[in-house]
Amino acid sequence: MSFFNWLVPFKGWKKKSSGERVTERGFAPSGAAGEGIKAKILLSGFAGDKGNHESSRLAELLGKMTGVDVYRHKKIFKRPENIEDPVAQLMAVADEGRDWLKEEHADLLVWGEVDGPENRLTLHLLPAPGMHASGEAADASSIGETLDMPIDFGPEMEPVIMAALIATFGPTFKGGRQALGESLGGYLTPLTPLVTSLPLDLSPAQAVSILNSIGNALVAHFHLGGGGAQLGIAALAYQEAEKRVSKEAQPLVWASIQNNLASVLRAQGQVNKDPKFLRQAAVKYSAIAATLSQSAHRRDWGTAHVHLGRTLYILAGMEGKPEYLKKAVGVYEIALSTCDKNAAPEHWADITNQYGVVLLALGEELEGNAPLEKAVNEFRAAMMFHSQENAPLLWAQTANNLGAACFALAKRNFENSLLREASDCFKGATEIYRQQGVPKQAKVIEKNLQRVQRLLTTRGG
Repeated sequence: MSFFNWLVPFKGWKKKSSGERVTERGFAPSGAAGEGIKAKILLSGFAGDKGNHESSRLAELLGKMTGVDVYRHKKIFKRPENIEDPVAQLMAVADEGRDWLKEEHADLLVWGEVDGPENRLTLHLLPAPGMHASGEAADASSIGETLDMPIDFGPEMEPVIMAALIATFGPTFKGGRQALGESLGGYLTPLTPLVTSLPLDLSPAQAVSILNSIGNALVAHFHLGGGGAQLGIAALAYQEAEKRVSKEAQPLVWASIQNNLASVLRAQGQVNKDPKFLRQAAVKYSAIAATLSQSAHRRDWGTAHVHLGRTLYILAGMEGKPEYLKKAVGVYEIALSTCDKNAAPEHWADITNQYGVVLLALGEELEGNAPLEKAVNEFRAAMMFHSQENAPLLWAQTANNLGAACFALAKRNFENSLLREASDCFKGATEIYRQQGVPKQAKVIEKNLQRVQRLLTTRGG
């Protein structure tokens, strides 16, 4: 059972995979809830891979992984030739890949490209949409991660690949997260020395990619229970990658590294409850927005504003300063101005949902109702693009937020219709979270539902 098994119409029935199983069928241990559930990885054919040599080699390597089921498929994912922009190409492939993940009830898709003359194997890692342990849903429109390796990579690089795979889907995996964390920790042990001593035969781009992947794996290990010490080593890996990149010549690569560094700072700030780290993260996100071009790097420029807005929101809660919320509102409005609702509805809905959260927090700090009224409208708009059938967790998260906003506003303007809407939202969100195996979140929402129903009864509504 994996993330998309809620789509199976009859309990106990599982669609047969159209791919060839690589890993052996093993015993699933009992224990903590979800710990016996294995992740499912799909490996497609590689573009440019004559004789399927490289995909076969990778299949053999992945077959050694424990705690996952690996299936190999002959289907080859290729960048569309009718799209010129590389990022837009990856977005188009990601849309198709998510459909395949959904159809196959899988957690990760690995597709790739082989460039013999350049001695380059590029692996694209696309996770299924999911939810972090914090309750925050992952970006449903993500293009995933990329790992560039030499085609003739040696044994010392094998743990990089396996760690990168787990790091991409691990933090949002619903099943055996503890087992995944332990497995990832084992792969990281030989990788830590590589942060300061990479093999000399790597190209600059490959060195940057591998350092980024190691950093990402360390951050993922932290989210899987590996401890805060991993964050400092991750920051070092990103800093080593930063040394190899020119901001002027490679702005998008530089921005990606800065984004990773900022995410580590944000995590350190939350772990240590120290706003200093969050302020440093905000500076980095601002630098990304100032460096990238709004016209040439529209999506990445907008994403920098989204991350900045989220950081300011966290800062506001940590320091109790509503002025951070006011700044975050403006930042999210800029981010939304770069997002086309019709071209990227899921991405637009995700940003709109985050924007609504900030408006809700600001509305609870201010005396007027305008921010709360706007928050209600933003959540309603976001819910139009999330369906219970296709994106249950995103729907539940937005429904919960809408319920909270309706409840907050109803306490001020005494409109019982808002309380009834809040009750419906909380009921729906609770049901979905229980179906999706997120009982802690469901219990929290149930308490809010009881508060809404008590107030509705008191008002005779």
